[in-house]
Amino acid sequence: MTTKVNGNMDDWVRTPPPQGSFCQRFANVIYNPEEKSFLGRTPKRWGIMLTFYLVFYAVLALLFALCMGGLFLSLDLDHPTYLLDHSLIGANPGVTSRPLPENTVLRVKVDNSSDYQQWIDQLDEFFEAYKGERWWLNQKNCTSDDNYGFPDNPCIFIKVNRIVGWEPQVFEANSLPADMPEDLVEHIQSLSPADQKQVWISCEEEKANDTSFEYPWGRGLPISFYPFLSGDLYRSPIVAVKLNIPTNHQVIIRCRAWAHNIIYNKSLKEPSGYTRLQILIEDPTTEDTTEAQT
Repeated sequence: MTTKVNGNMDDWVRTPPPQGSFCQRFANVIYNPEEKSFLGRTPKRWGIMLTFYLVFYAVLALLFALCMGGLFLSLDLDHPTYLLDHSLIGANPGVTSRPLPENTVLRVKVDNSSDYQQWIDQLDEFFEAYKGERWWLNQKNCTSDDNYGFPDNPCIFIKVNRIVGWEPQVFEANSLPADMPEDLVEHIQSLSPADQKQVWISCEEEKANDTSFEYPWGRGLPISFYPFLSGDLYRSPIVAVKLNIPTNHQVIIRCRAWAHNIIYNKSLKEPSGYTRLQILIEDPTTEDTTEAQT
């Protein structure tokens, strides 16, 4: 219905809606036969509105496509745009270990194979990507063939997190850090100059509890694996550490990576340069003479 405003007929000015019952007024909201409107709009007004939103969102989609196209054209698919100190993660790589417990403690029950089988399965899955690596195929200990040492002498695996473009600045044998463990110093100095060029890994127990460590794959990450590269074909080097831990005692193990450009911060609030693992081997057949450490 139209009304006359200032002597002109205006389609957009309406008289008050006619009175009637609630059902009649509700039906008129859905479809008004007098105005031929649906939900308060005539076909003409529905057409105007739909055309506006169609054009509006088409323009938004076009602008978004242009922005994304420009972004992808500026990216290099082989490596990130910003590397090392120019990136958000920086140039100091983290150090991690496998297997990864869901909570803070890696528990191993020697009398329950289904308990420690989860760690074997996790390592099998982790090393699935390494099956084509010759250096990994040549290993005899700490592999799936011996269940990675579980349950009695479990193996943990230490790696330096990948930062694309990062290359270690290794220590020279005649200028090793003063705080480097003596057994590692002796090991490095016993090697040839070519074999000394590695990122070294050392593990120790935070509280002495007669835990001993073996390194069946060697104690370092050869410099030939660096710099870190992007792509699915690259596999980070790994150090295997076989643990000999007294049973029924929770121990805390800290494994550190050694290189000039791996910053070590022993703080638990902002750790860097090392990985920390709590492990408990439970054996009910062995008498527990002391309380578990925390």
